[in-house]
Amino acid sequence: MSNQDTVTVLIEIHANAGHEQQARDSLLHAIQTSAKPGLVNSTEYEDLEDPGAFYAVQVWENVDAFHAHMKDAAENGMNEAIKVLREPPKTAVLRTIG
Repeated sequence: MSNQDTVTVLIEIHANAGHEQQARDSLLHAIQTSAKPGLVNSTEYEDLEDPGAFYAVQVWENVDAFHAHMKDAAENGMNEAIKVLREPPKTAVLRTIG
């Protein structure tokens, strides 16, 4: 794996009012329990200024590994997990510059 191939993915979710803890727990559970071939690391955050806003910053070996994971997640129940969210999760696939 070369550093040129790695990508960083920013995931942003916003819970419906009253579902903040459920969304937080679901995010952590999904990241900690599912197989993610190609995932180098993941760090999760909550927004101190916006209760119900959560972020994950993930490093993947390459963009194909991330897309394969998302395809698998969509086929295996991700729709159930996002019912407590105000909107679908936002993702940004990033590569370092400079």
